[in-house]
Amino acid sequence: MTENIIHLIKIVSNQLSRKMNKFAKQFGLTGVQIQIIDYLNHLPQNQFVYQKDIEREFNIRRSTATSVLQKMEENQLIMRNVSPSDSRIKIISALPKAEEIQPQISEFLAATNAELLNSISTFQRRGFLKAFDKISTELTAEEKKEHNNNDTEHPI
Repeated sequence: MTENIIHLIKIVSNQLSRKMNKFAKQFGLTGVQIQIIDYLNHLPQNQFVYQKDIEREFNIRRSTATSVLQKMEENQLIMRNVSPSDSRIKIISALPKAEEIQPQISEFLAATNAELLNSISTFQRRGFLKAFDKISTELTAEEKKEHNNNDTEHPI
């Protein structure tokens, strides 16, 4: 029987999304919003974060990032300020409301990560992490190649 890795990854991804969303629901948030809060709260104080950084970190499209960040701003979780170097872009920072729930987010993410990794042996863990990193690297390279091909096929 041929293993269907795409199907398996999709199943695990859906399971993790449901788990994240269930946890986030107690705060009236989504799993993605929880992850963005965690990302913002773990950056050095003097590091600027832009929407493009969030798009890249979470591998989401600009439109998705825009709607998620707008909702987070409405809920007073983040603030977007004009960049001092370029008025067209905004610096994103966590507000106190997001910082207040960070300990619970960190605890949940650490426990979930440990639960996942403890379900496999140390040997399996090394191979798993190495394999997923390799798969991600290959898919990223493929996406960049396709993006570059689209740019050359459709000049502005």
